[in-house]
Amino acid sequence: MFVFALTLAPVFAEQERSRTTWDGIYTVDQAERGKQSYQRACAQCHPLDWYRGDTMRPWDGAPLKNLYDVIATTMPPANPASLKGAEYVALLAYILSLNEMPAGGEELPASPDALEKILIKWRKNP
Repeated sequence: MFVFALTLAPVFAEQERSRTTWDGIYTVDQAERGKQSYQRACAQCHPLDWYRGDTMRPWDGAPLKNLYDVIATTMPPANPASLKGAEYVALLAYILSLNEMPAGGEELPASPDALEKILIKWRKNP
């Protein structure tokens, strides 16, 4: 029984991580709040084009938590980690919207465990 459980562990882990950024993981309202945070805290250093397209390519296949961690611990440069967790998550939602990843009916969660289970996909159909 123990050996059986060990062999299925990777299968169950993969099933838990089955959501991607193309699965409607944020809301339009959340992205709008992220846009407001961007205008207040990010726009002076990062033009909108910086968040689109090729900027997302290196994150392909990574958990969304990885991108969250980088943004939340290093931005804004003059005062890293100065925004609230919900603001950083809303910024992620805004970045996803800028890359034409679809909104859905539920907000992107702020839980690190939940963000770990969502994979960033560069394009819907590679």
